[in-house]
Amino acid sequence: MRGVRYSDTAVRLMTYNLNYGNPDPIGSLDAIAAADADVVLLQEITAGWQRALAKRFATQYPTHIFRLHRRNAGGLAVLSKLPVGGEELLSPPDGGWFPAQRMVVTTPFGECEMLHVHLRPALDNGSWISGFMTTPPVREQEMIKYWKELARALPVIVAGDFNEDPTGLALAFLDKQGATRVATAGPRTWHYEQDSWDVLKMDLDHIVISGELCATDAIVLDTGTSDHRPVLATISAKLAA
Repeated sequence: MRGVRYSDTAVRLMTYNLNYGNPDPIGSLDAIAAADADVVLLQEITAGWQRALAKRFATQYPTHIFRLHRRNAGGLAVLSKLPVGGEELLSPPDGGWFPAQRMVVTTPFGECEMLHVHLRPALDNGSWISGFMTTPPVREQEMIKYWKELARALPVIVAGDFNEDPTGLALAFLDKQGATRVATAGPRTWHYEQDSWDVLKMDLDHIVISGELCATDAIVLDTGTSDHRPVLATISAKLAA
């Protein structure tokens, strides 16, 4: 971009929905370990996942934050090599199922506010078909509420399982606030598999950054054993020319 130069320090961020019913946790733990991101945001964390993550990453990640939920799919976790402060849960609005997680991470380019989300799945009264039609406004309202609760005095990163593709209303709201979805290379982030074939696939997991930031090397990793794939990006600050 003309008139803008980029810092030579960055943070490597991963978001990954582990799937609370994952049949092969070791494969997904291996995927996290191999990516070796600076900060890892994880969704669908249960007590079992907490035990496995705490044991596996006792050394690799000094900071562990676990927030379990009464719904198995609602648990959140953070693994970080960087200092994390001000961590708190944000309650969803009416219609939302899971809380969001706000925190301030001290990165190589300074403090950054992070919003970790798992927005309402496209499920309504047990139906994915009706949920596809009825739940988009719920996700928009979730994001509107969470955005209002951010301090926004710092650069902002929003990441997690949005449960909507890049044309969704929650992402459209963030775009109106000047925040940009990080485009990724690689396969789709979510896939429904039968007989080792992806019969349904969508981009549901996203990293979004405010205008003070830029992202490079963003990729969806074709690894792990969840129905979601990890999203990984290198994020740094824009510096005035």
